[in-house]
Amino acid sequence: MTKKSKHEDLYSKYLAFNNIMLEEYSPEEIAAVMAVQAFSFYKTIMSEENYLKIMDTMYENRHNVKTFDTGTL
Repeated sequence: MTKKSKHEDLYSKYLAFNNIMLEEYSPEEIAAVMAVQAFSFYKTIMSEENYLKIMDTMYENRHNVKTFDTGTL
């Protein structure tokens, strides 16, 4: 499996899981948990310098984030 197809597979599975969670939780609750877990992963596996760089990059690109089709949520 190529790196891209692995990424696409993971993304699809995670999205499917989130759709199941939407049956019980609000999008805001799910997003909050996802964000905290993602930041914790980054902080665990990266040096402090790289963690701060990625956090800065995310902040700088906050206007480039795309929305989901409202039918997805």
